[in-house]
Amino acid sequence: MLNIYPKDDAEQALRLKRFFMAAASYALWLTLVLACFATGVLVIPPTQVMLATAGVVVTNVAFYAVIRTGFNKRFRDPSLTQAQIIAAMCWVLVLMFTSSEFRGLTMTVYIMTMLFGVFQLDRREFVTLSVFALLGYVGVVAVEYVFYAERFNPVVEALRVSVLAGLLGWVSFFGAYVSELKRKLRERNAALSEAVDEIGHVARRDHLTQAYNRRYIMEALGREKARSERSRTPFSVVIVDLDHFKTINDRYGHLSGDRVLMAFAERTLGTLRGMDVTDLEDRVRTFGRYGGEEFIVILPATRAGDAQRCADRIRTVTAEQPFDNVFHVTLSAGVAEYQAGESVEDTLRRADAALYAAKSTGRNRVVVDTTSASDGHQSNVVFGAFSARGSRAE
Repeated sequence: MLNIYPKDDAEQALRLKRFFMAAASYALWLTLVLACFATGVLVIPPTQVMLATAGVVVTNVAFYAVIRTGFNKRFRDPSLTQAQIIAAMCWVLVLMFTSSEFRGLTMTVYIMTMLFGVFQLDRREFVTLSVFALLGYVGVVAVEYVFYAERFNPVVEALRVSVLAGLLGWVSFFGAYVSELKRKLRERNAALSEAVDEIGHVARRDHLTQAYNRRYIMEALGREKARSERSRTPFSVVIVDLDHFKTINDRYGHLSGDRVLMAFAERTLGTLRGMDVTDLEDRVRTFGRYGGEEFIVILPATRAGDAQRCADRIRTVTAEQPFDNVFHVTLSAGVAEYQAGESVEDTLRRADAALYAAKSTGRNRVVVDTTSASDGHQSNVVFGAFSARGSRAE
């Protein structure tokens, strides 16, 4: 069944709502015309009334069909604002030609149709409509002068043309002014949106490494915990610490240390992007700076074993190539899989304990915490971790 409004296209739905506002105006004025015809105020042949009514209905159905089917998206203005206004003007011109006595009243409708374009059309389009409206009316008057000279009043029509020209000029000026205000507002909104995005970026990122900062990491962990509890899917946390980093700062200075931290973050992000990530829906691997030379990786939908392999990939990539072709850096990492019901702090505490075990057993290795929920969250770590030799350490 075809819905009046598309459910999956908000922009098209908005265009149709605007169309129905215009259609309601058609209905209002058509009702008034028919009432005047029925009471004898408007004297025109019944055939012309029926043809005009049918034409108005067909015009509106056609515009609705064009928008509802999506055909309107092929045009520069998918709202078809200018086309709808021109169509409305044409029907008003028909009424003006049919009844010269009714012409003064219908001129009001003529001007009102242009006001529908105030928030959509630009200056050039308003000028185009104004020229069309004025020429259309002059055309009606000219045809009347040629074929119905007996009812033509040159003084009255000259006055009407003058008034119409003045009103159209005012509407064009007003419409162009509103259009310019709209353009400036759009630009300011775009600038504001960019500023908000920049503020959000600054609020989420570590100023040095551009990885996520600690606050964002903690928020992400909270969201991942809630998602894990809701969907009963696992996730793991890896805490990484660069080995002997203080030596770099002491020997080469903090600027060199900062360069290493930035390069490590960039290299790690590239490593994570290069790994296969499938069936994670909107979940992504989150990497951030935990503090000092410590970093953290959140791995959604990942068991401890897979997290261990991911951490060792980062460890290998870090150790294989020196930073700035000078600084040979290794890292130690602790891995913990979230256990249902525990707090984020407990998960981090277990990962940190695993990291401490990696440090205390020789560094340059990955250690996994194997605490189960029934252990009361007391840390147990596996010392059979990936070592620098890529084999299990006994």
